[in-house]
Amino acid sequence: MAELRRQEGSAPFYLGLIALKQGLFDDAVAAFRLALEKGGPRPGALHNLAYSLEQLGRFDEAELAYGEAAARGRDDWRIQLGWAVTALQRGDAPAALGRLARARELLGDRPAPARWYWAETLARALADDPDGALQSARAGVEAHPRRAALRNNLAVLLESRGDAPGAERELQAGFEEDAALPQLSKNRGDLLYRAGRYDEAREVYERAVRLEPALGDDVHFKLGNIAHRARDAGKAREHWTRATELNPAHQLARANLEMLESVR
Repeated sequence: MAELRRQEGSAPFYLGLIALKQGLFDDAVAAFRLALEKGGPRPGALHNLAYSLEQLGRFDEAELAYGEAAARGRDDWRIQLGWAVTALQRGDAPAALGRLARARELLGDRPAPARWYWAETLARALADDPDGALQSARAGVEAHPRRAALRNNLAVLLESRGDAPGAERELQAGFEEDAALPQLSKNRGDLLYRAGRYDEAREVYERAVRLEPALGDDVHFKLGNIAHRARDAGKAREHWTRATELNPAHQLARANLEMLESVR
């Protein structure tokens, strides 16, 4: 077993792969660092180390590891794509777009993966290029019609253009592909809420919260508003309290809770 042969150069690398598969990113970081110490700065180990750091939210460290991986694996599009996602997470749209373009160049005639379209859409939005973001989102859905996350991004962009029916169609199509993606339910709830369809919005928001209890203070705030409209003070209090737990700076939720207390 690998665990009994940790002094071999390859053993820590494979331990890191196992940790990655299990979502144990701290363990993966430790294993890949050991693999690099024993086997030298191989692009594969650097790439996996960078990805593990990215998953932990340690984006500055991931940036450095991806940079070293890119220097040693210049023709690997996967490294460029991961490096672009880290730039995106750090809010650096120009770097993300440059690395995405390099990844696309390295792919040649091969189709771009769904993650490439996901990253380019967000990078163009971050760069204040709404037309480019929408074009990329449409291309991503065309290339990968069964990827719910791509449909979700397209729906958000369509709604921002005032195309609520188009957004709802994309969210419904995404829901049919992956009903377990909480962001789809959250965004569909937002559409229904803004349209004044509160009973439907409540049902969809509650599904989103079941899928991801800590989805966001905004969902609980709106659920509280819906409950208050239905004269259910207990539910309203429950959701507004949860909103303040997730975001202590949520002043509107706090004001609503104070209002409830004042009328008791």
